Amino acid sequence: KYHLFVCGWPEDSPKGHMYWSKSTVFHTVSENSFGPYKIKNTIGSGHNPEIFQLKDGRYVIYVIDGHYISNSLDGPWEYGKFEFDNRDRKIIEGQSNLSFAKRENGSIIMVCRGGGIWFSKTGISPYNQVTETRVYPPVEGEFEDPVIWKTNVQYHMIVNDWLGRIAFSLRSKDGVNWKVDPGEAYAPGISNYEDGTQEKWFKYERIKMLQDKYGRATQAHFAVIDTVKWNDLQNDNHSSKHIIIPL
Repeated sequence: KYHLFVCGWPEDSPKGHMYWSKSTVFHTVSENSFGPYKIKNTIGSGHNPEIFQLKDGRYVIYVIDGHYISNSLDGPWEYGKFEFDNRDRKIIEGQSNLSFAKRENGSIIMVCRGGGIWFSKTGISPYNQVTETRVYPPVEGEFEDPVIWKTNVQYHMIVNDWLGRIAFSLRSKDGVNWKVDPGEAYAPGISNYEDGTQEKWFKYERIKMLQDKYGRATQAHFAVIDTVKWNDLQNDNHSSKHIIIPL
């Protein structure tokens, strides 16, 4: 089975999309990687979840300002907090919208929203900042939602400029020194079907990757919406969606 951890909030919330800060994380399951995914159980409160596995086999679900940890995908899940040590370096835009990948020795690399790189020996032991400046492209942009993953060759990262609605791709051999790939990682207009159908989503955000046994990304998972978030109101015909695009 395929296990997908997502967050959501009530469509009838008086705040509409702006209720996202009170999101609930759900464990969903499907017989195949494209879905449909059905909710199996509720993990707890939290937003922007990302799951990764520790060297000892336990699972960690990151959420903004905390994490859940369990010996099994089916729980029970225990809530906790990460510890961060900036090691006398300036913290680059705080610890939110984090993304994680396992290093060769079983330790964990993390990139924070601001583009700083952090290492943790176990994944739940303190995260130590190892970069002085952000690793993002040297261009103006409102960057967020980085995703990091590792193949059997190198590390990869995609980061989104939410204001410009464009994303950039980077790669690194050591996870510290990054090279920016030319061109766009993605932009609106990429949801095209073989029969010619096009989905005109206004925004693509919160990208996550499904990987094969070599670590290669085989599917991109996005949060999308068809309008400006503030226009997504209570019980209307707008809503953020989770979509999957094969790579």
